[in-house]
Amino acid sequence: QEAVKNGTMPVDLNPILVNWEQYLRTWLADRKLLTIYNQLGSINDEDIMRKYMKDSLNCTLDYIYLSISSISDSLIQISDNEIIGRYNNDKEDLYSLNERRTLEYILFNIPKPVSIEDSLEVVAVEDSVMQLALDFAAEADYRSFVAAVEEYELADPDTIDVHETFESNSGIPFQMGVLRPAIRFAFDNSIGSISDPINTQNGIAVFHSLGKKEGGYKPLEDVRESIRRTLTRENKKDYAKNLLNPAINNVDNWEILAINDPLLEFRSQETQKIGGSFPGIGKNNTLTGTLLAMDLDEVSDIIETFNAITILKVIEKDQVDELQYENAYTAIRTNLLNAETGRSYTSWLTNARKSIKKEDYRSDVY
Repeated sequence: QEAVKNGTMPVDLNPILVNWEQYLRTWLADRKLLTIYNQLGSINDEDIMRKYMKDSLNCTLDYIYLSISSISDSLIQISDNEIIGRYNNDKEDLYSLNERRTLEYILFNIPKPVSIEDSLEVVAVEDSVMQLALDFAAEADYRSFVAAVEEYELADPDTIDVHETFESNSGIPFQMGVLRPAIRFAFDNSIGSISDPINTQNGIAVFHSLGKKEGGYKPLEDVRESIRRTLTRENKKDYAKNLLNPAINNVDNWEILAINDPLLEFRSQETQKIGGSFPGIGKNNTLTGTLLAMDLDEVSDIIETFNAITILKVIEKDQVDELQYENAYTAIRTNLLNAETGRSYTSWLTNARKSIKKEDYRSDVY
């Protein structure tokens, strides 16, 4: 502090001070932006009332429902045309493939220390494994990768397809960690090249470039079953809604309908908070919003929750107690405002990201 006051700071510290100043400028700017947006958070009385009703008021329901998991796959028929149509519709977003390089590699494992004595020898062990990998790479480069594998009596190499983008760890096995040096080797060298040994999270690897694959799309046959499962779940929801349709105008016979159809289930006089979870159908925003809007004896339309399709009838519903609401008002408002001010910046940033065009140049740098 005295050196700063007197202007006698050693010039050797200038680079450190410059780095600190640059960091501080960025930190202050980010902090200021975050604080400004978080101070914009606001709560109105309607938000407070809705929160009070969800958490404090009980409602009693009769409902008939159908669990999606109870519908057998055999009841749902998916045609080839449906699968092909979904594939063509989604292939640009879900099934596109980047240009790839095919690599084979040998991984030299580094033994983990099992005793104190072993721990003292970690550096020596790593050096010996690295030397083995260097010798192998030299032999592979001089003769061939196959010949080196045979010479060193190693297990068959593993083969992978890698790409320059950062999705799915660029095709590198996740247990090996992020290996941009391996990606750069694959794309910056000719086919047939042998890499230098590369440190991974689980050892030391030597790569051999085998070939090139152009960009395109995953074959339909590779994703057919995945598409079939997606369509099956979607169609199960439609199947359930069709099965429940007759119940909309037959409220008095819900119990009889459930007895006559093993897929349907009926619950009577179930009481929970409006925002609570009901047996068999759980809870979600659609269910809660519907219950907030419904009046006594009103019957809902068909509602979809996470795990079920249902129709509800409100049997009883608490009314708002004005005194109780006034007593809870301040605490609810404080909690909601704290939550809102804590996410205003994040909400703004999320929306800003959606409105801009992003181009990823990391693969050109790393």
